[in-house]
Amino acid sequence: MKLQGCLFGLMLAGVSSACQDVRLESKNINNDIVVKTTPVTGLPFEGIGPQWGGYDNIERWTGNATFTEADWATLRERVSFLKPGLVRIMVSQGWNYLTDGAYHPEKSAGVLFRILDFCQEQGIQVMYGEWGERALEDGSVDTDWLDRSTDFLKYLLDVKGYTCLKYYNMCNEPAGDWSSIGGNYDLWQQTYDQIFSLMEQKGLSDRITVIAPDVAIWNDTSLSDWITRPAAHFGDRIGAYDIHSYPTDDQVKGGSYRSVIEAYRGVAPAGKPMIMGELGFKYNPNSELGATNLARIAEDPFAGDDSNMMVYDAFYGVDVADAVIQNMLAGYNGVILWNMDDAMYEDQNDKLKRWGFWNILGEERFGGATDEAIRPWFYPMSLLCRYFPAGSNLLQVAIPEKKGLQAIAAEKSGAHTIAIANSHAAAYTLQLKADQGMTLSNAKVYRFTAGQGTAFEGAVDANGFAVPESVETIQLGNGQSRTITLPGHTLVLITTLP
Repeated sequence: MKLQGCLFGLMLAGVSSACQDVRLESKNINNDIVVKTTPVTGLPFEGIGPQWGGYDNIERWTGNATFTEADWATLRERVSFLKPGLVRIMVSQGWNYLTDGAYHPEKSAGVLFRILDFCQEQGIQVMYGEWGERALEDGSVDTDWLDRSTDFLKYLLDVKGYTCLKYYNMCNEPAGDWSSIGGNYDLWQQTYDQIFSLMEQKGLSDRITVIAPDVAIWNDTSLSDWITRPAAHFGDRIGAYDIHSYPTDDQVKGGSYRSVIEAYRGVAPAGKPMIMGELGFKYNPNSELGATNLARIAEDPFAGDDSNMMVYDAFYGVDVADAVIQNMLAGYNGVILWNMDDAMYEDQNDKLKRWGFWNILGEERFGGATDEAIRPWFYPMSLLCRYFPAGSNLLQVAIPEKKGLQAIAAEKSGAHTIAIANSHAAAYTLQLKADQGMTLSNAKVYRFTAGQGTAFEGAVDANGFAVPESVETIQLGNGQSRTITLPGHTLVLITTLP
């Protein structure tokens, strides 16, 4: 995500690729959804979770260097229910470890360390990195910054003991002209050459996996060389790959989104994990939703230009579920949702990037206590985060050729999860089957159906957290099936995980 509002990551149609295509070949035109025993990839899934962290302006906004204990308790409770397998946390030297030109890592005690303490306690893996710093006037790498950055990484690993740090990334969205790299691939490669050298000197090379290139992709595969060139130059020093994507709803529902992300997965080394490092929706400003989004931003005194005001609408949760499932089917090993909390980042002039599940500083500064409430899209995202955990094996699913219909399954330690999303307005009645006998004992069945505005159908507890509509034993395969009634704009999730 560009830190100052800029439209990017739009995915357009018309992509073709000779790269490996992991699209399922078993599409059908009947009403059967068939769970396969065939894995999507040979790599374990690493989980789904949001972008977290930031809150860089909290002291300026509230007068305090950290949240109230009540707000911390709310965050812990909500993220504990979300149960993400992977989160992305980005820092910068000015916010986190540099004060008046002096290295000062304890600057992060107020917020960052408390977030990482929680991740460590809960076993949440972290994709950690830096937004990036501008090159020096002569165009060279700022080696002083890189030295401090790797010192801070060493501090997090050695002094703080954060073994939850799984990935290390430098320079957010380097292919964009808004980034610290400014689209200069050679400068980016020099930066990573320096990073690898410093990591080797400081004994960090075998302690955290470097992930790259973190580019925001556009309308086609024109940025694929940001994957192929690093793979050729750095080899196994890069242990995983990631990209960002911000499709429109038409691209997700029309098929072009899947084609594009498959192409990028296809040019990445097959044996390396690939993560969708940011996922959110951007709307064509000339579309009905785009015009609505712009009008809502104009009406909201706290919303910056880089905001997605559809996070207040229930349908957004099903649309994002559709895109997340497509990422899993395309062979991505993890998905980061942009983002968790409006209060994490300033857009401009004390306005927020409204993209979150809530705004934890509503009462303190932005819009009142009601804006701290959980928004509808948390419901379906919490189900996907909880029940497609790290270590799962994703399974292929054959689905009918119906608009807006997506499905994915997973197995972990003998337990199964099946998610079926219908982002279209039409209702479908489907038969859930399996290619081999499968008994789902005491399976929890969740259903989320979006209504108008914030309204949705879906059982919740006193905290607003999802609860199943039923618990039942489901027999699939060997001629047995379970009827699934899927109204428009609905996610159904079935799981035997606790």
